[in-house]
Amino acid sequence: MKVLSWRIAGIASLLIAATDATRAAEVSATYVPPVLQIGTTRISTDTNDQVFENPDGSFTLIGTESGNVGTDRGWKLDWDLTIDYDPFINGSLTLTNLGSTARNFVLNVELPVAAIAAPTLFGGSITATLFDDSQNGVATLTRSTADGASPGIYQSFIDNSPVLNLFGVVPLECSGGPNCSISLSDSDGLPGPTIPNGPGVNQKIRTQLMFNLSAGDRVTFSTNFTVIPTPVPLPASVWALIAALGCLGYFKLRGRTTSVTHSLSWRDRLAALPG
Repeated sequence: MKVLSWRIAGIASLLIAATDATRAAEVSATYVPPVLQIGTTRISTDTNDQVFENPDGSFTLIGTESGNVGTDRGWKLDWDLTIDYDPFINGSLTLTNLGSTARNFVLNVELPVAAIAAPTLFGGSITATLFDDSQNGVATLTRSTADGASPGIYQSFIDNSPVLNLFGVVPLECSGGPNCSISLSDSDGLPGPTIPNGPGVNQKIRTQLMFNLSAGDRVTFSTNFTVIPTPVPLPASVWALIAALGCLGYFKLRGRTTSVTHSLSWRDRLAALPG
């Protein structure tokens, strides 16, 4: 019976696993660097980063870059990101405005991924922590004032289609004295992801942050964007087949038990006869 049970369990597992065939083929475990960009400046993450492969197949990349430090438009960017080609983008981006005036910034993290058929499930989150590095007692974070800016600081994309906007409740301001700090979070579809009927993924996913940061101050964004295929339920016919196999195993076991019981019964009767 153990052999039969194992066979039934194996068939059921194969049938259930067949639904996973709708997932796109996984991208090779070979590290493919994401595209990290501030404004129009593309940062070479493959040469500047420390990259670590995690046990679950994801990769963590840690790096830092500064731009135009000798001018009024200086900035410093630090990142600690975990990426997976299944796909998700998760981690932190820290931007310091080294200029003497409040400025608009755009940060993009783009990840090449395997194709996923529609519909998809997706979700995202953001936490912004603002620091008064200028030590003037005030730090301010607002939505970008640039033309065509997104409705929230956070916007996520599947290929080139925006699918989620977060963190529209700004400005975020700390004014508790020098070195003050303040945090605020926003999310939708996480944990999960749970937002349904997303578009299919052809080539990439992307997280974009558009914001205005006060002079001399620093902000850390902890963000997440996750996309998965919508699970496909097993057809009723498959469940019927599994049930039938289970019944077959039950009756086969019952038949064997009855046979053994009858055999023992006749032996007992013979043993009870007078010698």
